[in-house]
Amino acid sequence: MSNTVMLECSCGTVKGKLEVVEKSFFHVHCLCCDCQSFASHLNNKDKILDEHGGTEVVQTYPSLMHISQGQDKIACVQLRGKGLYRWHTTCCNMPLANTMNSPKVPFVGVSVKLMKFASEQQKMKILGPVIMKAFGKYAIGEMPKDAHVRFPLSFMPKIMGFMLKGMFKKMNSPSPFFKENKPVAKAHVLS
Repeated sequence: MSNTVMLECSCGTVKGKLEVVEKSFFHVHCLCCDCQSFASHLNNKDKILDEHGGTEVVQTYPSLMHISQGQDKIACVQLRGKGLYRWHTTCCNMPLANTMNSPKVPFVGVSVKLMKFASEQQKMKILGPVIMKAFGKYAIGEMPKDAHVRFPLSFMPKIMGFMLKGMFKKMNSPSPFFKENKPVAKAHVLS
């Protein structure tokens, strides 16, 4: 079963869609310092981070995400060389997604802030609850009680299975962020 979720940045310039396919995504909450640094770089912490400094993400396959409008407003940063590519809009400084720095890896972490739902109930029906909160040690204020201090090792088999399935089914392509094995925008390294 799959659902199509419309994507739109906060100013409406960048638009697209995400196919949310059963057993092909993880609904997670990341509290890491890198996500917080990325929000600071975009000068948009209030719109991106929750009260604990966390970001809500859907981790899925690049071939399930499509950008239909505003491709010329997509930029990329890396917090450090060889780190994740962190994609964002240049029109309203909104995060789009995270990818590995290689087009061969079948992984994209899409910001839930980009997703358009009619209601919180529709969001829950399509995405389900957050299944893991990681890197709670970086939480702003008190760490949420349901957060793991770091990335839980118990989650690794799920991630490995997800990646293997994506490689086998070639779910890394097409990608809205790579064309002909090259990033659609040059990554700017921040440190």
